[in-house]
Amino acid sequence: MQQAINMLMTARPAPLARHFRLPIIPTLMLALLFLWPIKGALADQASAGLGRCNIATLKGTYLYSSIGMLDGKPYAESGREVYDGKGGVELTYSGSGGAAGTMRTTYTVSPDCIGKAVYPYGQTLQSFISPDGSRFSYTITRGPDDRATALSGWEIRVAP
Repeated sequence: MQQAINMLMTARPAPLARHFRLPIIPTLMLALLFLWPIKGALADQASAGLGRCNIATLKGTYLYSSIGMLDGKPYAESGREVYDGKGGVELTYSGSGGAAGTMRTTYTVSPDCIGKAVYPYGQTLQSFISPDGSRFSYTITRGPDDRATALSGWEIRVAP
């Protein structure tokens, strides 16, 4: 075993390898020069859409399904929302326990693709929107008339 270690420690590079040795600093600088544009392109791709949302990002008909708790009890709801692209939305819903109806409200969308809507009975919805507006996840943490609420779900655009 000791003999093998000594051989490795004293081994000389192959003759061909000696001819291709480059100084370490210029080699690293050259690699950095070639890799820098790739890093930038990847960063641009990863941040595509960030800072590009506005109120018109949400426009069209969306279907949704929510599950969670309302008044400390299990609750489920599904429905349709129609966003006008100008800050207005109409909701038609049907929920467990016989809840159903239609209501209108307004919404906002920040440049970082976070939306907010406050419905007539005090429900507050915060959404995280895809940059193209085709879908978003949401959470409702304030229920009608300030009732204890924790609902979440996804909305998917089904028509422009």
